[in-house]
Formats: sequence, C-alpha cells, structure tokens
Amino acid sequence: MENSQYAKHVIKEPWQTFDRDGRKVFEGFFCTPQELNTSCQYLYSIVKREHVNEATPHVHQFPVVMNFFGTDPENIRDFDAEIWFYLGGERQVITTPATISIPAGLPHCPLIFKRVGKPVAWVEIMLTDGYEREEVDIPLTPDPGKLTPSFGH
Repeated sequence: MENSQYAKHVIKEPWQTFDRDGRKVFEGFFCTPQELNTSCQYLYSIVKREHVNEATPHVHQFPVVMNFFGTDPENIRDFDAEIWFYLGGERQVITTPATISIPAGLPHCPLIFKRVGKPVAWVEIMLTDGYEREEVDIPLTPDPGKLTPSFGH
C-alpha cells in the first residue's frame, strides 16, 4: 500500500489534543480539511465522566453536525448518559443516541455532560475549511447557573 497512488487518502493516527485558555478542551481523533481534501473537519472522542465541555454560547458561519452514541461495539444504541445541549438558548436533554444538526448562524452551547453512566462516543462534523466562532450573549432557558468548563475524556 505504501506505493499506492491512493495511500494519501488514508490518514493514519489522526490523534490530537487542543487547549483553550490554558486548559485541555479536546483529546481524540481530529482531521483537518487539508488532510481530508474537502471542506470538512471532524472530531471524535470518548467522554467518560461528567463535565462542562463548552460553557459559552456561540455561532459559526457554517453548519455543524453533533453525534452522541454508546461505545459498546455490539450495540452502539446502549446509551447511559444525560447531556444538556443548548440550541438558540433552549436546553435540549439527550438521553438516547442522537444527531444534532446545527445550521450556520444558530447559537448553540453550553454543552454539559450532566451524567455519564457509560462512556459516550462524541463525533462533531464541521462543514468548513477553517474554524471561526463568535460568542453571543443570549438568555438560556432554563438557566444552568455558573458553568466552569473542564476536561472529561
């Protein structure tokens, strides 16, 4: 395969870690648009404990697709967690495997892993060549109170 003209399409060991404001916010598989040769990037990680992943509502000028599912290889529908995810300031409670389609410009977050009984697979797909976000100040219903982001992988 090393001499294959198509080997460039196999991205080996796409593991990365990201920090924001001096703290780890992501550790898992990540591929850039350049690596994928398309206007898309994705993140994949396993969440093992309760935490606030993202506390600040924000918008992107590109669509995002978020996926949450179980990690049992025999049954990815085996889901034992409660995730709070805010869309447009309204809390959505996720207690089953779910896909969330976030259109460009829709305020989203906080993202709170409220309870994690079993590890959760989290896949985020961003349909863009780059990454930009704009924080927005919107009321959250219900108000989750003061949130402190932490790393939960």
